[in-house]
Amino acid sequence: MKSLMKLQFILALALTTFSCNKGLDSQQESSDSPVHQGFVFVEGGTFQSGDVETESFRPEVRVNDFEILDHPVTNAEYKKFTDATGFNVPLHWKDGQIPAGKEDYPVVLVNRFDVDEYLKWLSEKDGRVYRLPKTMEFEYASRGGLTGKLYPWGDEDPAGQANFDPSGDREFDKWQDYLQPAKSGSPNGYGLYQMAGNVWHLTVNLLDPATTLYKYRMTNIPTLEGSRMGGSWARSKEYLRCGNRSELSSGIRHPDVGFRPIREPEGENWQIKPRRLSAVNGEKGEVLLSWALLTGDTEDVRFNVYRADSRNHSGFRINSVPVTGSSTFSDKNIEKGKRYHYYIQEVDKNGKEGQRSNWMGITVGEELPSVVATFCPVTQGNGLAPVFGDLNGDGFLDCVIRLRNGNGEMSQDPGVPVQLEAFSSFGRSLWRKDVSHHEYCYGSANNVPFNVWDMDGDGKAEIITRYQEGDSVYVCILDGMTGNVKNKTPWPEMATDNQRSSTRIHLSIGYLDGVHPAVITQTGLYENEVFVAFDAHLQKMWQYNSFAETNGSGGHTIEVADVDGDGKQEVFDGTTCLNHDGTLRWSIYRQHPDKISIHDFLPERPGLEVYFVVESNAHAGVYMVDANSGEVIWKINREDDPRWTHAHVGWASDIWEGSPGIECMSNRAGHSDHNYVLFSATGEMITEPFPGYHPVEWDGSPARELLIGNGSRIAKFNGKEVVEIQGSQPNSIPGTGFKMVADLYGDFRDELVVQKTGENGMPCILVLSSTESIDKRYISPAENLDYRLWLSRNMGGGYSSVYYQELEGLSQ
Repeated sequence: MKSLMKLQFILALALTTFSCNKGLDSQQESSDSPVHQGFVFVEGGTFQSGDVETESFRPEVRVNDFEILDHPVTNAEYKKFTDATGFNVPLHWKDGQIPAGKEDYPVVLVNRFDVDEYLKWLSEKDGRVYRLPKTMEFEYASRGGLTGKLYPWGDEDPAGQANFDPSGDREFDKWQDYLQPAKSGSPNGYGLYQMAGNVWHLTVNLLDPATTLYKYRMTNIPTLEGSRMGGSWARSKEYLRCGNRSELSSGIRHPDVGFRPIREPEGENWQIKPRRLSAVNGEKGEVLLSWALLTGDTEDVRFNVYRADSRNHSGFRINSVPVTGSSTFSDKNIEKGKRYHYYIQEVDKNGKEGQRSNWMGITVGEELPSVVATFCPVTQGNGLAPVFGDLNGDGFLDCVIRLRNGNGEMSQDPGVPVQLEAFSSFGRSLWRKDVSHHEYCYGSANNVPFNVWDMDGDGKAEIITRYQEGDSVYVCILDGMTGNVKNKTPWPEMATDNQRSSTRIHLSIGYLDGVHPAVITQTGLYENEVFVAFDAHLQKMWQYNSFAETNGSGGHTIEVADVDGDGKQEVFDGTTCLNHDGTLRWSIYRQHPDKISIHDFLPERPGLEVYFVVESNAHAGVYMVDANSGEVIWKINREDDPRWTHAHVGWASDIWEGSPGIECMSNRAGHSDHNYVLFSATGEMITEPFPGYHPVEWDGSPARELLIGNGSRIAKFNGKEVVEIQGSQPNSIPGTGFKMVADLYGDFRDELVVQKTGENGMPCILVLSSTESIDKRYISPAENLDYRLWLSRNMGGGYSSVYYQELEGLSQ
């Protein structure tokens, strides 16, 4: 039946002398269906875009296959949407009804935001992606297969071919006299009506948000610049030319502006699969692209790499064969100073391309080598605490920075509050908000914890923070894109000691029911800690008062982990573990730890273990504890060795392949003790002294490398000594201070987060990535929930820490 209908359409076109070599979509919907009848399949291809008459040609461009409606959307078609959803009807409809006799006329007096809602509804109803055409797609379709012609019908004068204003005297408010039905006139070579004249068509001018000027806040990239093409009944013939376009603000509703959607062909998938594609300038003028492998990828997945000079077309493939065995690609055939745009596309074992990634743009040679992101707040002093999360839902990690502004422990009141400033992934400041004055954070910005996490499941992260408003302090959820308050509830009161460092306050996100995110707060440290859990709407779930035997257990972060494998995460009150419902699970009763690491340290033992670096003088030392039961597996503390007085610095990471499990590091005697000790996962001392270097995933080997200083040098541990890797320099930027490492952008390797003084004398956060291709590929650590939760709080929810995540290969 489908073949017969397709043949009938082709024959009809032949009878009207309009040839179309592109074919017609075979699906014909009933008149009662919200899905339009008349979509035409357009086979993609390359063409020279531009205006023939003015000879303003652009370089050759390419578009992929798409289906496009053969006429502008009509009033009758649009009414199905307004009837079904209750959405506002066009301005000229009286009492919600289409003007008599205008059912088959193009719907007008709708703006881009109306159209966005309509296309979302249509996509949901049909299960396929519907959107406005990009400018290059509209131009390609309007040409109808003709090459080098002025208009969709050829070079003939528009008189008699299109509905336009030949003499310039048509009155704009008399539009009812000039508008014609949506299928009046003759179709072009693809069978498309009114690709020029009658109504303008809304199109997408897909600009690079990183270089787009005069934008306050970017919430929807396609609406950055509202373009229109095809001319109208109210404009002269010059606007009818193929490729001619003009801009139109997104909110404008005009009586000569309509639209027609395009949609993904059957069997295609236009949904973007965010892969955190990143691009950095290399040392030799090349651009290194890297991207994340995802949990759903299989071992046979390969990738094609595309490059374009504009995001309005599909670009050209720049790899000769699909990329296998790696998730990096070095592009060397480029011009310094030019901005390029890239995306990658999956390729299966049969060569069929699947979903594509999001775009990534870079100007060759503009940024220093290895810099993948820069965030420059306006602040007083150097106290910056960055936390990364996806605020706008585009798949890239944005950054929220807490600004200390001189509010530090034992500081005099600087007269400026602690603030949060949010940035897009490409460094554009989104908003800035006062969150606490000196008096309300006990003088320290560290007492203004914040996390960045998607609390409502819409794909966009919120900011969960301690927040002062007037003379009250709240647990607060802020909208990620605006900083506006979404929910708030009073912050739990401090139980005791409102004048010493026991006033420390922490915050974390955990999945206490295994399904929904919850907010966990800690008020107080070293004595009488109060733990309270709230649901995603900040309704109180439970409270635990650490006032008796567990008193003083609290740590410098709230750690969460599913210790018993039931899918529900437990909460760590330092050396005490609380069940997901807030009841006591176990405690080792060793008071306050400075560092807590939870992992499968001992592969031969079932479940997880906890490595504690305990400060409290009477119990100072290191402990390995069964995370489920609280059993102390081994310990080395002051009872064993009086040199242990204040274990303060520590981390856990696999840095030596010659030892099973994960290595653990600590010092013994507080802040000024730089004599570090390295232990095996079974408690055996491997070496002392051990240099205080920082673990980093840099080369894809099972064991982590070690950053020296601010990352200007890197080394390996061979079981006896640390050996520097010659010729490798993760951080080549002078004058930078080290903050943390994490898998933030690109492939599985870590990025370095550093701080540098900017040109205005204020501190900036830089994210540095490797500039070297690597012939290895692993699933991104950020695919792991526990890793992402750590990332959401690290630097913002308490002390910074190291999170070790094993490299994981693809499934068969």
